[in-house]
Amino acid sequence: MDIKFILSILLGKAILSATKLLNIGGGSAAPGYYALKFYPELVTKLSKQIPKTIVITGTNGKTTTAKMLGHFISSQGLKVLRNTTGSNLERGIASALISNFNMLTQSLNYDAAIWELDEAAFNSVALKLSPDIIVFLNVFRDQLDRYGEVDSIVAKWCKTAIKLKKSTKVFFNGDDASLIPLEKCFTGTKQTFGLSEFKIRGEKALSTKQQKLDFEAKNIEIKGLDGTKFEVETKTGKWGVSLSIPGIYHVYDFLASFAVSQELKLAPSSIINSFKTFSPAFGRVEKFKLLNSQSNAYIFLIKNPIGATQVFQTIKPQLKKDDRLLLILNDNFADGTDVSWIWDAGFEELRLKNLDLRITCSGTRAEELALRLKYAGFNPTSITIEDNIEKAFKASQTGLNGRLFILPTYTGLLSLQKILAHLGIKERYWKEN
Repeated sequence: MDIKFILSILLGKAILSATKLLNIGGGSAAPGYYALKFYPELVTKLSKQIPKTIVITGTNGKTTTAKMLGHFISSQGLKVLRNTTGSNLERGIASALISNFNMLTQSLNYDAAIWELDEAAFNSVALKLSPDIIVFLNVFRDQLDRYGEVDSIVAKWCKTAIKLKKSTKVFFNGDDASLIPLEKCFTGTKQTFGLSEFKIRGEKALSTKQQKLDFEAKNIEIKGLDGTKFEVETKTGKWGVSLSIPGIYHVYDFLASFAVSQELKLAPSSIINSFKTFSPAFGRVEKFKLLNSQSNAYIFLIKNPIGATQVFQTIKPQLKKDDRLLLILNDNFADGTDVSWIWDAGFEELRLKNLDLRITCSGTRAEELALRLKYAGFNPTSITIEDNIEKAFKASQTGLNGRLFILPTYTGLLSLQKILAHLGIKERYWKEN
C-alpha cells in the first residue's frame, strides 16, 4: 500500500469537508491543490482506474460541451465523472477525483470521465490523463496576459499532441482555421464538426477548399431565446435537433458532444431525446425569476471578444424598451488582468435605434466598461456605474418592468452566484451538476 498516496487522499477529503461546511467554495480546487503538493502523481495514478477518459479544451464552450456530453452518457445508464464546477486546472481534476474516490474499496467506480481543461493547462495535464478522446473546440483571443497570441497556444498544443498515444481519437472544430496546424501535427484518427451557415470563425480565413465536415449542422433556424433548430448530418445519417439553449455557439457545443457520443456508440435518437431533461451549466444562459417580481433574468457569461460578441448578437433581437442590462467586468486572475479585450468586443451590437436601454456597469473595472459603452455610441445618461456587484444587482431591478440581462466575466459570475444563493434564488453552484 502506498501510504503517501492514501494520506494525500485523506488530506484532500478533509479539506473538501471543511470547504463545504464553511461554504467557501465547495471543494472545487483546494483539496486537489494541497493533495498534489503532497503527492504530485495523484492525477496520473487515479485516472488510470477510469475505463474511458475524454478531454475537452478550447477558449469557449468547454463547460457546456462537457455537461451536454455527460448528460448524453449518463442518460444511457452509465456513470460519468466530471469536474462539474468548471475548475479546469489540474487541481480541479484532482479535487473531483478525490471527492469521488471510495476509501473502502480503494477505487473509482465510473464508466467514463469527462475533463474540461483550460487551454494552457492542457499542455501540462493532458498527458497525465492519457485521454482516449480529445475535443478541440476553438482557439480565440483570450486573456492575453496569461496565454499569449492564438498561434502560440496552437503551437504548444501541437507539441503535446505529438506525444499522445496513437489510439487517441481527436475531434476538431472544422470552422476554426486556427486549428488547421493542430490537425496536421496530430497523426491519429481525427474528425471535424461545424456549421453549414452562421459559422463562427476565428482570426484566420478558412480555405475555399475546406474538406467536408464529418458532423455538420444544416438548415439552422434561430428561435431567439427559445433556442435553435437544425439538422445534424453525418456520414451515416441525418437527425433533427431542437436545442433549447439560445446562441449559435451552443450549436458547436452540441456538435462536439454529439460527435463524441457517436464514437462511444450511443444511439443518436436516444441522446437527442434526452435533451428534454437537460439544463445549462451555471451562468451559461441561465434563466431565473427575480424576487418579488414577475420579471425574468438571464445570465450570459462573457470573457473574450468573439464570445462576448456572439452573446450580444444573440440577445440584441430580443431586447425591448423596458429591458435592462447589467454588465460586470472584473480583472482578477481568472478573468485575465488585461481587460483591453473589451475594445475588440462588439458592444455596438447592443445599441438599438431610438432606444436608450438603462445599463448598469459593475465590477472592478466598471468605469472602463462605461467608457467603452460611451465610445460604442450609448447615451452616457442611461449608464449607471456601481462597483459593488450586489448593490448593482439590486439597483438594476429598481422600477424594472421588463427583463434583466446580466453579462458578467468569470469571477463576476461567481460573485453573482453567491448573491443569488444567499437570496435563496438558486443553489450554490457546486451543488449543481
